[in-house]
Amino acid sequence: MRAHTRKHPTNVSRQEGRSHHNTDKPIPWREAFKDVLEKLPEPAVALQGFRNRENLTQKQLAESLGMNQANISKMENGKRSIGKNIAKKLATFFKTDYRVFL
Repeated sequence: MRAHTRKHPTNVSRQEGRSHHNTDKPIPWREAFKDVLEKLPEPAVALQGFRNRENLTQKQLAESLGMNQANISKMENGKRSIGKNIAKKLATFFKTDYRVFL
């Protein structure tokens, strides 16, 4: 049986009173993507995020929804708002609440 040993980072000194544990705390996603949200509306970021999560191109998503790829592009770039009907289609497709896209 092998004993478990914990390795400590070499750049952290225990004598300085620093903990060897990771002190990173989760932050809200809006804070993490603050620079993106300054440029694009939240629904646009959500649409692009969901599409990328599913590893889909704009064209593939558009075909699945019976839409034009140019409209997907405009929505992701904040040049076209996502209406309630399209939001509901997107929500059904991505299995989420439609209000994410409004």
